[in-house]
Amino acid sequence: MIVAQADGRPSPTDAQSEEEVRQLIVDLREAARDGRRLAQRYAELLEKVVDEYCVEFEQRAEAALARLEAR
Repeated sequence: MIVAQADGRPSPTDAQSEEEVRQLIVDLREAARDGRRLAQRYAELLEKVVDEYCVEFEQRAEAALARLEAR
């Protein structure tokens, strides 16, 4: 027996519902994995930028300290 929904469409079977749930789980896992990859890329980029600034400011600080010591 096929049971119809209020809009006249047939109700999904248990097998269809289970398949939709499985697909949703797969999609959510892929989205989480993609999100982790993206976050890792941004973290690596941020680390690189911070390292570059640290090196630059360290060099400037050393130069300023050398000038002060030379006085």
